[in-house]
Amino acid sequence: MKSKPVRIRSEAQAEIEEAFDHYRAESRETAERFLTEVALSLELIRLHPHLYPMSTRNTRRRVLRSFPYLLIYQEKRDIILVIAVTHAKRRPDHWTERLKQ
Repeated sequence: MKSKPVRIRSEAQAEIEEAFDHYRAESRETAERFLTEVALSLELIRLHPHLYPMSTRNTRRRVLRSFPYLLIYQEKRDIILVIAVTHAKRRPDHWTERLKQ
């Protein structure tokens, strides 16, 4: 099966940048590890979109291994759409409004 391209919603991209800035305030190294883990997760989702559990409203989620973040995505006909990159303990369902757009 051919893999689909991954597209990141602007809100999810902003969440990645916000988390990066938060971790960079602690340590540049930690911030870089966060970005590396997000990139690895996106690649794994691209290659194996059905590997991760179903979640709310026909979405799936991948939990980052070293950080308390979830990547929420939907597999569409031609793409994999990342809807949110959300902290697992702070408003973890805030992104559900994005599904109405």
